[in-house]
Amino acid sequence: MANQTGANNPNWKGGRVIDPRGYVLIRVGKDHHLADIRGYAYEHRIEAEKKLGRRLRGREEIHHEASKSDNQPDKIVVTKSRLHHFAFHHRKRTDLRMPDQRNRMVNCACGCGERFRRFDDSNRPRKFVSGHNMRKL
Repeated sequence: MANQTGANNPNWKGGRVIDPRGYVLIRVGKDHHLADIRGYAYEHRIEAEKKLGRRLRGREEIHHEASKSDNQPDKIVVTKSRLHHFAFHHRKRTDLRMPDQRNRMVNCACGCGERFRRFDDSNRPRKFVSGHNMRKL
């Protein structure tokens, strides 16, 4: 019986497959640093490393500007962490606190003199001490 691996296998699709979530995997060989146990690696991670000219660092994540299968260098963005990646998905909310932004103390907008952190635990902006925004100003 002939060797049925790689290009000799009737199910061979050129070393490129799409996982159930829509990400493209390409055959790179088991010795590649991004490879899984089968010798496949996510194409967006390989393209990100080429774009950066270095290996991805520990917590860096890739954000796709378009679809998960569009891995052109201009369509992917390397983010510092999962929090930074999450921020890309909420760009329409420009008032939300960014991951590296300080949470400074501010005065209550009602003029009572109370001070509090500008953003709450969910990184949403605050203007009033809890309960003050119900008063008529």
